[in-house]
Amino acid sequence: MLQYFPNHRYRSTFSKSAAPRLEYVCHVGEDASHMPRSMHEHDHLCEIVLVYQGAGIYMIDGRRYTAQKGDLIFYNSHSVHDEFGGSGSGLGTYCIAVSGIRIEDLPDDHLLPEGLSPVQPTKGHFKEILHLFDSIEQEAKEHAEIANYLTMALLTKLAAFLREEGLPEKQQTPTLVTEARAFIDKNYKENIRLNDIAKATHTNAYYLSHLFKAEVGLSPMKYVILRRLGEAQNLLINTDMTITQIAAQVGYNNSNYFQNVFKSALDMTPGEYRRKWTI
Repeated sequence: MLQYFPNHRYRSTFSKSAAPRLEYVCHVGEDASHMPRSMHEHDHLCEIVLVYQGAGIYMIDGRRYTAQKGDLIFYNSHSVHDEFGGSGSGLGTYCIAVSGIRIEDLPDDHLLPEGLSPVQPTKGHFKEILHLFDSIEQEAKEHAEIANYLTMALLTKLAAFLREEGLPEKQQTPTLVTEARAFIDKNYKENIRLNDIAKATHTNAYYLSHLFKAEVGLSPMKYVILRRLGEAQNLLINTDMTITQIAAQVGYNNSNYFQNVFKSALDMTPGEYRRKWTI
C-alpha cells in the first residue's frame, strides 16, 4: 500500500478575497447544434468549454479557430465570441460559466493569461478534465455546494495547466478590420450604419466592407446584427426580462421587428429559443 502526504505549503491559485462561483453548466450535444449562440460577451463571467466529441469552427475576438475533440476553449470576460461550432459534424461540448475569479496578475474573471491561445488541446489530461465536467453537471442538479467545490478543483487544475503547458497565440498585426470590429462591439446597440463605421475608421464604405468580409467572413452590418442577436440570446437565457425589454436593450425600438429579425436568423422566435435553452 502506498500512502501520500500532500505538501500543504502551496501558493493558492486565487487571491484571498476571491470566491469563484459556478453560475451555470451547459451540456450541448449534437441535437442542439441547430440552436447556435451568436456573438456576445459576458461582463462578469468566464466561460470554459470542453469539446468532448466532433469538431467545429469558433469566432473569438474577431479570429476564427478550429476546435476538435479534446480541446478546451477559454472565454475570458469581455471576450466577444460565438458558440456555434460552425458546421462540424457530431459536435458535443460541455460549458461552465464562473464568476468571482481573481488570479494575481490577471484581470477579474480571467483564467486565460494574455498571450495564450483561447483554444488549448488537453493532451494527456482529457479523461481527467472530462470527468470533472461530467461530475459538475451531475452534482449541479441536486448538490450546488458539491458542484461549486468541483468547479474550484477544475479551475485550479486548468490554471496550472495553462501556466505549465499553455500554447501561445499566433501573433497577428492589428488591421483596419480590427479597428472596425472594435467600433461595432462598442456601439452595436446604437443606430449605426456602414458609413458610420467607415467614418470611424477613416476609410470608404466599399473598401471597408470588402476587407471586413475577407477577414471576418461577414459583412460589417451582418456583424452588427449578430452582435445584437447574440446579446439578445444571452438575455433570453440568463434573465427574466421580457422580449420587449430585451429588444430595447440590444438596440431595437420595435419589438415586432426584433422578433422578425431573430426568427429570420435562427428559424425560431425569441420565446421559442428561451424555452428550448432554459429548464
